[in-house]
Amino acid sequence: MKYGMKDQVRQFCDAWQELNMIYEDYARSIGVPYTSLYILSLITKIDGCTQKTICEKTFLPRQTVNTIITGFYKKRWIILQELPEDRRTKTIHLTEDGKEYARKIIPQIQKAELEAMEKLTEEQRKALLEGIRIYRDAFRAAMLPTEKM
Repeated sequence: MKYGMKDQVRQFCDAWQELNMIYEDYARSIGVPYTSLYILSLITKIDGCTQKTICEKTFLPRQTVNTIITGFYKKRWIILQELPEDRRTKTIHLTEDGKEYARKIIPQIQKAELEAMEKLTEEQRKALLEGIRIYRDAFRAAMLPTEKM
């Protein structure tokens, strides 16, 4: 069956949404908001990140990130350490409780991602990653306004 360009765009966007829903469903199944799961996962990957880093990586608003970080702090999952060069900026570090909690939920995601990727051949993985990179860059360029409306 041959698909037109608009059909392919719709199929890609639908697939992207479905992938996001899988993460959302997992978060819901463990009783955690998806954004909290996303941020916790990021903190496990980047020890010592800042709220600014999280905002840049997740594209979430500062207020949302701050609310989630404050919640993690109150649960004693993280500690905040001031940067000596800028005391207003604090780095985020998991506590032992935070690491223990993350160990219960993050490996399931990583395992599923690896298993899914292993279903593709090396050639398919390279094509997927290259295709996504090209699409992302072209989409970004097309979305940048050439002039103010």
